[in-house]
Amino acid sequence: MKILNIYRLSLILLFILAFGAGVATFLENFYDTQTARVLVYEALWYECVMAACAICLAVSIVKTKMYKKFGAFLIHLAFILIFIGAALTRYFGEEGVLHLRVGESGNYMQSTKPFLRVQISNESFEYPLKLSLLGKNDFRFKKDINGKEFEIKITSYKKDEKNAPATLSIEAGFANEKSKSAKLKGGAGYDLEPSILSFDGQEAKFYFSSRAINLPFSLRLDKFILERYAGLNSPSSYTSKVSIAGSEHEISLNHSLSIMGYKIFQSSYDADELGSAFEISFDPGKVPTYIGYFLLCLGFVGNLFSKKSRFFRLCNFIKGTQFALLALLLLNATPNFASDEAINFKAHADKFAKILVQTDSRIAPASSYTRAVISKISTKTTLFGLSSDELMLSFAISPQEWMDKRMVKITSERVGELLGVSEKFASFNDVFNENGEYKLAKFVEAANEKSASKRDKFDNDVIKFDERLNVLYLALKGEILKFIPAKNGDTITWLGVNEAFGSNEIPNEFKSVLGAYIENLSLCVKSGECKEADKSLEQISNYQRSTLGSLAPSEAKIGLEVLYNQMEIFKFLIYFYMILALASLALGFYRLFFGRKFRFERAISLAFFTAFIVHALNLALRAYISGHAPWSDAYESLVYISLISVLAGVLFFKHQSFALGAASLFASVSLLVAHLNFINPQITNLVPVLKSFWLSVHVSVITASYGFLGFGFVLGLVGLILMALKNDKNEQKLSEQIRYLAATDELSLIIGLSLLTIGNFLGGVWANESWGRYWGWDSKESWSYITIIVYAIVLHLRFIPKLRGVFAFLTASVLSFASVLFTYFGVNFYLSGLHSYANGEGFGVSGLIYLILAALALLIALAYRGRDIKVV
Repeated sequence: MKILNIYRLSLILLFILAFGAGVATFLENFYDTQTARVLVYEALWYECVMAACAICLAVSIVKTKMYKKFGAFLIHLAFILIFIGAALTRYFGEEGVLHLRVGESGNYMQSTKPFLRVQISNESFEYPLKLSLLGKNDFRFKKDINGKEFEIKITSYKKDEKNAPATLSIEAGFANEKSKSAKLKGGAGYDLEPSILSFDGQEAKFYFSSRAINLPFSLRLDKFILERYAGLNSPSSYTSKVSIAGSEHEISLNHSLSIMGYKIFQSSYDADELGSAFEISFDPGKVPTYIGYFLLCLGFVGNLFSKKSRFFRLCNFIKGTQFALLALLLLNATPNFASDEAINFKAHADKFAKILVQTDSRIAPASSYTRAVISKISTKTTLFGLSSDELMLSFAISPQEWMDKRMVKITSERVGELLGVSEKFASFNDVFNENGEYKLAKFVEAANEKSASKRDKFDNDVIKFDERLNVLYLALKGEILKFIPAKNGDTITWLGVNEAFGSNEIPNEFKSVLGAYIENLSLCVKSGECKEADKSLEQISNYQRSTLGSLAPSEAKIGLEVLYNQMEIFKFLIYFYMILALASLALGFYRLFFGRKFRFERAISLAFFTAFIVHALNLALRAYISGHAPWSDAYESLVYISLISVLAGVLFFKHQSFALGAASLFASVSLLVAHLNFINPQITNLVPVLKSFWLSVHVSVITASYGFLGFGFVLGLVGLILMALKNDKNEQKLSEQIRYLAATDELSLIIGLSLLTIGNFLGGVWANESWGRYWGWDSKESWSYITIIVYAIVLHLRFIPKLRGVFAFLTASVLSFASVLFTYFGVNFYLSGLHSYANGEGFGVSGLIYLILAALALLIALAYRGRDIKVV
């Protein structure tokens, strides 16, 4: 078999794996996880393709003497070891769930896969089931009972709801006798009553459930402890204290227990906090898998520094110095700033911004919460020249005056027509007719009666408008802002103004302070005389901190968060990066076609580097405020991706105009998307499962890869544009520049693919150490896996003679970015899955998308004229 045939076969097999996984994610979304597993992930055909890929890797190592190239050899060897480890885990491992109440013991676990269990004539037997909601499930099982053949046939399998018991229909009976039918309710994780049939006086019980797997030890739950975030009800972490053979242990999220070859993981807990569920696994493939992970990381790093590697050759071609990978260190900054002493309403609102309030997930300054409320109502953070804090205080004093102000965002022309409003905003009074009836009442009711999957765009627009209107209503009533903590023992309850006056837990002295503040605030809002209001506000602040004690965030941290809100650095950088991108790209084309330098080149490079520093410091400030790594949700990860794309520009020749322009353009677009309406920019606490060291490593590495892959995408676009502009007059000059861009693009993709692969397999370590499984074939995991395969194919196209040119590579580098976009946005907003890092609302496919695709197709067609340029 020729070497080229091996590469061609390998790429075909990789494409099949990626395509199959992509189809499976939609099967999971439209049917259920089990259907996707049965038809694709755990199907024999898919496992055979994986095995064939592993064989191709082994053959290519031998045929090409790859062992002479340190990095490439370790990478390919690592994948073979990972495949072996996965096969051992798949076929010889076990996993199950054990649920215990406090004081209970258990020595067996329930399987995570469904079984058909039968009891008849003092005999018990069971069969594993591979059931799918798509296709036929015509399985037959036979068993000899007292010399007679007993047959069971599955006739149908149905599931009405994703998270509800399924229905399994069967026919059973002895040979040559009339069979009987039954419907079994259950599935994996269920232990429901059996269906009972009688055959010649023999009672047969049929169970559709998990099977019991005996453990070599007995586990006792002694105590369950649930910790919550300070002053809130949301869980922070939970721990189970257990005993095994008289020895005491603790099991918590991200901290498992290993014993007798098994690992025990904290899974969930009962609502009354008196019970706990544990996931237990036996994994014979762990050693080869972890060795493979280690060699993979070592190989990717070695590939960046080995003189025989493709990466090193590309660096020499573009005459760049070999650079080490930079580790981004998030810096904590705590600047001091003085409060404004001016006695006017704005100054008072600035002081109110630092008052503590309860949000959905944490204790924060009023500034953060009021911005979120006003943004929810209007999609803006300021209105009528007033800050969010000024608006909320004005609502409290004179709500009637604001009912005619148009500030509720309308996202549908039809909604506007129904309200009789031609503008993009409606007032509170606009939504009621002369009889005081809500104009959208019947439309809101009809939309809410539909399931989410059956709602059209108008339904979603009506629901969104109704939500915004209700937020405004609560704000005008003064019920939305809860800034008064009431302490009852160890419990803190946050109250609004009206609730505080009616609460027995609030001292009368403070009620007097609160009443005085409302009176003084009215004077402050209407006349600007705010001295007394300032004094009352200071008393409220003192009461908050004395009540909360150590639960209250420090004044310095609150001040920094208010400063962070006011600066809006990331919004500013959208425009700054865009200006840099346009200037850099214009400069690049100017030099290319006129051959002269521009006098402001150094100034642009300096501005680019300064923006990078400001960007990094502001992200570090957000990390300090939130108390966790700044890439835990959609907003933060987009901001981080944009930072990494700028880092890519810094690394890849900051004096090269096209590279700098590409980095700036991608950073600007990433930040722009982060600030669209469907992305939630609020700072929140982490859910318990994400409070892990591995979160910082796994998510940061993967998210960083998107920055490099995005940088490569823009370089690919620029390269295709130059190819479209190539003619006989400028052929030599443009060809040289195009090869340079292609080499830089390939460098960026190599780093991006390295980071993406390492990050995903580090995620496998996190998952295995936290939950007992490396890979769950969740939609996010699957599309990350697809993206790895797609970019692996792109970087190996040069081994196929007909695809060895620059045109094929640049086109592939542009089109492959679609897999990144779908991994990030498609999974978060369209597919179901566990990795719901995005907190925004879904969005529809705009006609602009089709226009962009058409323009891209036209660009590729025009660039085809430059297909004769060869890669380095």
